[in-house]
Amino acid sequence: MVLPLLYGIGAKDYLEPRGFMVLTCQRCRNTGPFAAFDAKRKVTLYSIPTVSFRDQLVLECRSCLQRFAVPAEMRQQFVEQLLTEAELLNRLKSMGVALNASTGGETKRTFYQVLQVDPAAEPEVIDAAFRRLARKYHPDTSTEPDAAARMRDILEAKDILADPDRRLRYDRSIGIARRPAGIRPEDI
Repeated sequence: MVLPLLYGIGAKDYLEPRGFMVLTCQRCRNTGPFAAFDAKRKVTLYSIPTVSFRDQLVLECRSCLQRFAVPAEMRQQFVEQLLTEAELLNRLKSMGVALNASTGGETKRTFYQVLQVDPAAEPEVIDAAFRRLARKYHPDTSTEPDAAARMRDILEAKDILADPDRRLRYDRSIGIARRPAGIRPEDI
């Protein structure tokens, strides 16, 4: 017997936010926040009500945006460890305090801060910032006592940020995840 309803199947996937966790990513090896989602698939057949077909817990690394499915037998263990956004912020602040205490309270400036540019800056902006700061802090022309050290920092920042591959790796290491550009319908 053939059911005429089967050719009218529609399915839709949903991601519903559940909370956050602090874990080490299996892919990028960074320890940081993960967002937890319930991944659901709902199936609709014509003349039959919509039913939930799949319900799975998914964790997403906020550094590399890789998603990991939690096995069904471990779901309850992960759900018990979920944090709210406020709890996550407190956890990250305490981790930051512990990190600062271990490094003597000093935080290292990012290469973007060294060059005084925005993390989304274009390569031309980075080159212009480098030239401006190089003129100001070059050891031969500057009268500041720490000009040589500043110039070394500026050169290192420019070397990393000028190379797209090294910049991408650096961005991931400090927690900046670049999403791929979207495709417009007219480009297809």
